[in-house]
Amino acid sequence: MSGTPGPLPTHSEAQSVVIVDDMPENLRLLTTILKDQRYKVRPAPNGARALATIRKEPPELVLLDIMMPEMDGYEVCRQLKADESTKDIPIIFLSALNEVFDKVKAFKAGGVDFITKPFQVEEVLARVKTHLTLQAQQKALALQNEALLKKNAHITEQARKLELLATRDFLTGLSNRRDFLNRAGQEEKRFKRTHRPFSFILLDIDHFKRINDTYGHDCGDQVLIRVSRALEKALRAQDILARWGGEEFICLLPDTGGEGVGYAAEKIRTDVECLICDCIDGDDAVTVTLGASVYDGSCDIEACIRSADNALYKGKNKGRNQVVLAG
Repeated sequence: MSGTPGPLPTHSEAQSVVIVDDMPENLRLLTTILKDQRYKVRPAPNGARALATIRKEPPELVLLDIMMPEMDGYEVCRQLKADESTKDIPIIFLSALNEVFDKVKAFKAGGVDFITKPFQVEEVLARVKTHLTLQAQQKALALQNEALLKKNAHITEQARKLELLATRDFLTGLSNRRDFLNRAGQEEKRFKRTHRPFSFILLDIDHFKRINDTYGHDCGDQVLIRVSRALEKALRAQDILARWGGEEFICLLPDTGGEGVGYAAEKIRTDVECLICDCIDGDDAVTVTLGASVYDGSCDIEACIRSADNALYKGKNKGRNQVVLAG
């Protein structure tokens, strides 16, 4: 199946180990053992040098002696675990201390394992391999999770864009008919709870066919966009605006009755009449005719919109560039 994560890596020749021990013979022996296994090894003779080395270039694993002068292994471990850049590095403690108390203290400090001195080569190699394998798998999982998060974010963004395309008019950016009717249905449900009326305004650009025929369809598109912006500016933030189709637009005004919708429609009419479209001669003003209706629960939404549509056509028949209220 495409997109399925591949197998996790279990070993890499580039895996690096820092060995911290104040005994030179231990450093030499461990360095030799691990280099023979093709690990990248960096020895550190004390805690301060170890912290500087690890912070400069974090390794995949730290072998850390406990009993060291000035700064013991517990303190080195605590400082590494307190640092965001080094807190996830696994630490294997090395010590001649073999009491349960010492081991518990090592694990509480943040260690993942404990090797007792004098150590056996086979044991050291087995534990190093185990923890490096786990570390490699954890890093691979982290990378896979990051990739999945990015992929999910991309899918979410694509879904959002598709939803936008499904609910928006391509030319004007306004809601389309489908989205408008869905939102009008929500307003109808709210009316049943609150009994607060809302209103519709249906408007049509006057002589739009003549604009297209005279100035071209590009000019017609510009007019549609300019009218859309004028409508957005004229309406309130809570009002719902959509392109109904062709040169028709529709508005839903919540909490608005007859007087309010009449005022809003007249404001739209005058604002559009003042528009200046560069592609149209000054003598040809852009105007709209508007029909308005109030939803009061006596009919369904479709019937209320038809009432606004009938009022619009009355305005067309009466000479255009006017507002007509239904009823």
